[in-house]
Amino acid sequence: MKLLKLARSLAVAATAFAAASPAMAEFPERDITIVMPFPPGGGTDLVIREIAKQIQNMGGPTLIVDNRPGAGGTIAAMYAKDAEPDGYTIFFGNASTHAINPYIMSVPYDPVADFVPVLDLMSFPHVLLVPTSSGIETLDQLIELAKTKEGGLSFATQGLGSGGQLLGEQLRISTGTNMVAIPFQGGGPALLETSTGRTDFMFNGFGPARSFVEDGELRPIAVTGPDRLPQLPDVPTMAELGHPDVNAEFWFGVFAPAGTPDDVVEKLHEIFAKAVDTEGVSNVMASMAATVSLGTGKELGARVESDLKKMKALTEAIGIAK
Repeated sequence: MKLLKLARSLAVAATAFAAASPAMAEFPERDITIVMPFPPGGGTDLVIREIAKQIQNMGGPTLIVDNRPGAGGTIAAMYAKDAEPDGYTIFFGNASTHAINPYIMSVPYDPVADFVPVLDLMSFPHVLLVPTSSGIETLDQLIELAKTKEGGLSFATQGLGSGGQLLGEQLRISTGTNMVAIPFQGGGPALLETSTGRTDFMFNGFGPARSFVEDGELRPIAVTGPDRLPQLPDVPTMAELGHPDVNAEFWFGVFAPAGTPDDVVEKLHEIFAKAVDTEGVSNVMASMAATVSLGTGKELGARVESDLKKMKALTEAIGIAK
């Protein structure tokens, strides 16, 4: 009798496993939501929306872009962290959410333990921008203004822990002048405030700033990174101008909540990699002067751990560590 019951139990279990296996193999069966720590309209938002378009063009799932800006990306990170680890809610993380914020604010998540890295997507340098109306045309002129203007200069940032904040603070230290960060919720509002002259300068990726530059509202006077940008061949690098320490690489990648199955992570990587390897995405990234990484989840994880060590030292050195 006991053997009969055991046999029935095993049969039920085998049937359940057989029913579950095809469903697991068919991921994804429905829409995928990618949580963004930025407001709509910024450069990285445009990249993700183009990727979403290409995924659908190739017959893949609908990628829903869920913008949740605020608190330096912490709001979005927490929402994604607490999602079901089934691959249907993922996170577009970056150097700020995963390497900078843990040292400048109290974040309710562990950037390593609470996320599974999926895809190392891209990185790009920043451009030092000033309002054209200011009359500033060189870095030396900006530094001189910082020395003479009562109260020093204000610089707009994309939010707490953003690339704009880190680079602005590096410039303050490098020049020994008074410069005060003004955080906004994303690059769009920061660019608008700087273009109208309500802040004195900012660092931002070139892509989102391009229209402001072409319309004559913002003037680029320097580029971070080792080389000049092809889109701005006459704009020198910070190193050329004698400030090689004003430099940091800002990367972006896709993460899933901890506990997401390995096969789902691999499928997500495959879906994104195929979309990135299209002309549409390549064109958008080129317009932003972005460098495509297309690294594996393992490579993204290594980048996070490496940057956590670098950013600890950097945030302490520029005086913004908590």
